[in-house]
Amino acid sequence: MKQVKDPHPHVCLRNFMRQISIGGGEPEYDTPSNIIDAMKKAMEDGYTHYGDFRHIPELRQAVAAKYKLDGIDVDPELVIITPGSTMGIYMAYKALMKPGDEFIVTDPCFFGYFLAVKDQGIKPVPVPRSKEDWSFNIEDIYKATTEKTKALLICSPDNPTGAVLSDKELKELAEYSIEKNVKIISDDIYDEILYDGAKFKSIASLPGMKERTIILNGLSKTYAMTGWRVGYIIPPDKETYDYLFSLQMSTYLVLNQALQYASLEALTGPQDSVKRMVEGYRKKRDYVIDTWNDMPKVSISKPKGAFYAFPDLSAYGMNSAKMAEYIKKETNVAITPGHLFGAQGEGHIRNSFAQSMDDLSEGLSRIKTALAKL
Repeated sequence: MKQVKDPHPHVCLRNFMRQISIGGGEPEYDTPSNIIDAMKKAMEDGYTHYGDFRHIPELRQAVAAKYKLDGIDVDPELVIITPGSTMGIYMAYKALMKPGDEFIVTDPCFFGYFLAVKDQGIKPVPVPRSKEDWSFNIEDIYKATTEKTKALLICSPDNPTGAVLSDKELKELAEYSIEKNVKIISDDIYDEILYDGAKFKSIASLPGMKERTIILNGLSKTYAMTGWRVGYIIPPDKETYDYLFSLQMSTYLVLNQALQYASLEALTGPQDSVKRMVEGYRKKRDYVIDTWNDMPKVSISKPKGAFYAFPDLSAYGMNSAKMAEYIKKETNVAITPGHLFGAQGEGHIRNSFAQSMDDLSEGLSRIKTALAKL
């Protein structure tokens, strides 16, 4: 009989290490109890049947009131409620573009922007950002623009870099939009998750931009409601609204009423839990950035918003996919390889600090040990 050799001690150790994921955008926090209670109450009150296909007016009014604080007058009658903000991305593409059209997006960006184009025949055109501070050069956006360009997609704070658009950048983008007649899709999903005095400003609040901007947002990140799947779209005009509403009626029809009342509570109820969660993210951000900075050959910028770190590990001589594979094999820690976010993400990995401090501490400790072997 052939003798089976004992596995290497490192293999045995890995088999006993619990798996940790510090790559995904899933908050460790549970949904605040007042939101859960509102859902329960709505169900107990009988809101378990079909509702108004336009969704409850109070929820649409709450969305309008939120953006009033950002200096934008929103007609509640034109708010579209969606099953998550990702659905909003798909619908915005359909509203602004037809097969053969193009849209510009800064690189790196959320990989979902690429996935939503698959059956639409439209083409994303990535424009690289500076790896030093993840800013962009407006001239690069002009150069990437053709007669096929119909939209520019922005996200601030940004996934995966945490960059926040400056007033100067917003002004440049607004001038570009007007000059080139290119509409803006503004993904505001991280608008409440900001640090170090950074401020969110909607491009739709700039002169001439409300009528040129489709706003996308949702409750998943701000209120730790990722599994609830609630988002919304604010279109620029009645014509766009009518098209979006026709898409709604041919796809998901309507969100359940109890979910709508829970969402209303999220937007209009106490916001203390949001402040606590953001402060928790800030503390974990500082820990994560300091820990990566202690590792040799790693370059990283400090995010001003969202809950992702995007360290550059290219000095170790691996592409991002191989690095993610190496880390998973050596440490049983899952991270997200940077190439998924575009060419400028190559060499990087995305580390979410929305995870628990225990997972972050243990996961980064294992990664540091694994990198020391290279």
